[in-house]
Amino acid sequence: MLRYFRLSPEVASPVPARETYEKRGPGQGWPEHCPPLRAANAFGWDVPASFDMTFRRRRDGTWEHEDPVDVTSDWTWAAASAPVGAHGGVAPAPAPAPGEGEEDEDVPLVQRNAWFWEKGQTLPHPISDEVYEAVKDQVKVSTFLFLETDPNEVLLVTGVPNLVRPWRAMTALVETDWYPASYPWHCVLELDRRERRIVVPKGEPICRLLPVRRDTYLAREMDDGEFDSFFRRGQAWLEAHGKGEPGPMMDIRGQYARQQARSRFLVLP
Repeated sequence: MLRYFRLSPEVASPVPARETYEKRGPGQGWPEHCPPLRAANAFGWDVPASFDMTFRRRRDGTWEHEDPVDVTSDWTWAAASAPVGAHGGVAPAPAPAPGEGEEDEDVPLVQRNAWFWEKGQTLPHPISDEVYEAVKDQVKVSTFLFLETDPNEVLLVTGVPNLVRPWRAMTALVETDWYPASYPWHCVLELDRRERRIVVPKGEPICRLLPVRRDTYLAREMDDGEFDSFFRRGQAWLEAHGKGEPGPMMDIRGQYARQQARSRFLVLP
């Protein structure tokens, strides 16, 4: 099970993925008419953008976030006893200065909705100047979600399948079963450097969350006997479910979709 906690009620929860994301015109044969593509589109949870985001490319090739938003948690933590890691775009709200209150006074957590790598940065990891030139089109976008999964279940964070946009979510495998991140997780978007201005509207799915079992997965080629059994099974399926005269292009429209065993992704109240 995926368990999540929102930094604040004003940010979005994950939502079940959808079969279709683009409104098509009339006609037959659109990609979304293919049952395996529809199943892939609807596999997992989407993280919607909680706020409108506009990125403008400067003359020097770097990007500016035109409308940053800082979100403050509606809960507090004790700064003196709870150090915070370096996942966030904004530091936690500062503790009171000496003489202004107790050192262990509870303060809220604050995070920006999007921020870029910094040239010469050392945390959360160093980026040298030559590497910065290759990653300056990347922006870290907060999901505003603390994420946890069951033992041996991790999360594949990736883009929405089959959806082409002027930016893409980079794929990462997050060890959410053992790593209790002190900040909400973010995803990394790579902006198309050919664009001058990119808008990500509120509600747009910024990334996909896919649960994956940590396991050993095997692959090997079938031997002749195994393939013979497999091929005969395929021919028997065509004979049972295909329409028209037997041949290489039998009509199986509707049969595959009706027999699919689809996974379900829900968000519990």
